[in-house]
Amino acid sequence: MNNEKKTIALTGGTLIDGNGGAPLVGATVLIVGNRIQSVGPNTSIQLPPGTETIDCRGKFVLPGLVDSHVHVGTSGGGLADPEEFKPATLAANLKTFLAFGVTSIMDMGGNPHLGKLAGDLESGALTGPRLFGARYGITAPGSHPMGLLRELRALDKIGSHFAEVDTPEAARALVRKVAAEKPAGLKIYHSRTEFPGTMCLDCNREKLKPEVLSALVEEGHAQGLRIFAHIAWPSEAREVIEAGVDVLSHPITHAESGVEPVLEMMAARGARIQSTMTRIEAYFALKAQPLLRDLLRGKVSDTVLNSYSLQNSVIRARHLTPGVTEDARRILEITMANLRRANRMGVEIVLGTDSGGPGGLHGAGVPREMELLNDCGLTPMQVIMASTRGAARVIGQGENLGTVEAGKLADILIIDHDPIQNINNIKYLSSVFRGGKRIDPNALAINGQDAAQAPAA
Repeated sequence: MNNEKKTIALTGGTLIDGNGGAPLVGATVLIVGNRIQSVGPNTSIQLPPGTETIDCRGKFVLPGLVDSHVHVGTSGGGLADPEEFKPATLAANLKTFLAFGVTSIMDMGGNPHLGKLAGDLESGALTGPRLFGARYGITAPGSHPMGLLRELRALDKIGSHFAEVDTPEAARALVRKVAAEKPAGLKIYHSRTEFPGTMCLDCNREKLKPEVLSALVEEGHAQGLRIFAHIAWPSEAREVIEAGVDVLSHPITHAESGVEPVLEMMAARGARIQSTMTRIEAYFALKAQPLLRDLLRGKVSDTVLNSYSLQNSVIRARHLTPGVTEDARRILEITMANLRRANRMGVEIVLGTDSGGPGGLHGAGVPREMELLNDCGLTPMQVIMASTRGAARVIGQGENLGTVEAGKLADILIIDHDPIQNINNIKYLSSVFRGGKRIDPNALAINGQDAAQAPAA
């Protein structure tokens, strides 16, 4: 996305730069090409001749949002319609991220097409966010998520990028192979559990052996990779943190007892948590809100929304299975209680939705994830930081993304109402800048050709 050194000034808005300081009223952000050249009060920034000026008075200027945990290889629908896996649906899902203000995403494993997708997004062949990824998922033989992939009918589509290891030697060799592809991180699975309880697919499988877990983490760090671990129980979290894992790719979801010693260890070591609450709520959201699909029409792929009610929809099956809704609600309660503890104890929480699974909508889940983070005790400013600077750092992109500062890539949002007063105001999105290129989120035709880009601020 080459912006040919065009100069744009966002003037007069209230800047919330992602660093957590007091908002700057009457700010100017000067963009040259795809980067931010300078930021400051209106009176301190001299505009070069020929600068395009965008009046942001009465509006709020923020960094683009970062979803640190997605799976773009799956649709977020019912996983029942072959059209969900076609290029047109993928393209619609990528646009949807921008429509909700998400300018960067991290695919957390199992995507054979990641490199090409990232390249097409950078060249402009596809419209969407910046894409980074872990490429592979690594687990114990026959363990999670292999059963889930079979349930989702996705094993033949993305199963080639999930690997099973049983010895330290195989683990180290696999990490070296993965590292050669220069991923943004290493994703491992260390859990016997798939939620909810009555849909327990892999609960009797083995976790990674201690020596295999250690080998994966040690070799990953030796190769310069950040290590992400999927867990569910406090004991699993303790084991991966003791092994040196950097990020829990989910909160502790299945128990509150024994959580605090793990969180204390995480705070001391600087380990972080990806929030991923909407992936749990997706188990019952449509059942609880029957009009949700209608509210999302035009903002989310029609193919995805229509797939929910198909006869073989995974979402439909879960709604009809006794106990699933109740289990999912209880797991969400436990998860949120544990995130409240984590926040109080100084463990950094960053935004991630785990979108792509059944009902886990790409892009559209981000504002809801932010609302849930607020419900977990994070202030609106902390939520914004978790969704921008924090998430950018977790995916290894803190030098270029996540804050509105000189030298950073010009991924910027203009919001109509104050998100510090109410985090739900993040939904009132006026303009998106992706590498200095202005996008009207309302002109993104999710199900067809985009409308001409018109001024939106």
